[in-house]
Amino acid sequence: MLSALIVTYVDVLIYGETKTMKKARKVLNKLVIFMCFAAMLTLPGEPARSSEIALSAGNEVDYSYLSYKVNSQSAKSYAERISRNSAVRVRIMYSAGSIRGTGTYFRFKGHTIVVTAAHLYALGPATPLVSEAMIVTPHEKVVGTLVYIDRIADISVFKVPTLDSRTPAKFKRTLSYEVGCDVVYSGFPGANSLLTIPGKISGSGFGSDLAMYSFAWGGSSGSGVFDTDGRFVGVLVSIMVGPSPVGKQLIGSIVYVAPANLIDTVYLRQNLDKLGATNNVGF
Repeated sequence: MLSALIVTYVDVLIYGETKTMKKARKVLNKLVIFMCFAAMLTLPGEPARSSEIALSAGNEVDYSYLSYKVNSQSAKSYAERISRNSAVRVRIMYSAGSIRGTGTYFRFKGHTIVVTAAHLYALGPATPLVSEAMIVTPHEKVVGTLVYIDRIADISVFKVPTLDSRTPAKFKRTLSYEVGCDVVYSGFPGANSLLTIPGKISGSGFGSDLAMYSFAWGGSSGSGVFDTDGRFVGVLVSIMVGPSPVGKQLIGSIVYVAPANLIDTVYLRQNLDKLGATNNVGF
């Protein structure tokens, strides 16, 4: 029925509008509005960012990660393995609920850290060396301490204890960004468990962000993006928003990535050294 209405609507543009076509157009308009409204109901918060706001603390789900089969002939498989084995969930708790996203577990200068998006702190203040987040893996829950936040670049970093169920990625950032470069990230869009999603660098995006042709949705925020050599490209922070007949429309295939090269590693290391050994053991 929908396809028939779409064809009718196109014919109207070419041949003029009859009474039957006018009725079909009205039905189509109502259907499009309903579909857009239904889609918006699934959106978890501010449409310009892809973090998912969970306003009710329901039962925790065991997000078991599927095993990854390595294809030794695929250059991309190396990055996929790094991305998947280092992905974690990040949850910021508030009195009204929580905001959740994805993070990447790294080893950096003798410390273990999780890099994610700064806008996970959208509902409250964030103080380095004080603010905390819950880091969740398939078999572990630990508390991470905020050691770095850049709200303009939209990147934050937590110091965490060693995670036995994760393999830390090397904090090796790519030196340059090329249009058409193959990249990959692993995250938790929507209600899904861990998904590994490929993409391509498309050009410059919003502000200082890179534009990536891929897919992302609420829950993907903070995912680490890697190139085929396993180098850290950046942090997934948002998706494109465009106009539509009923208002703003999210375009999940245009994804914005905050470049990893924007991380001030001198400031990051200073705060890590100030914090010293963490007492945030698992629970």
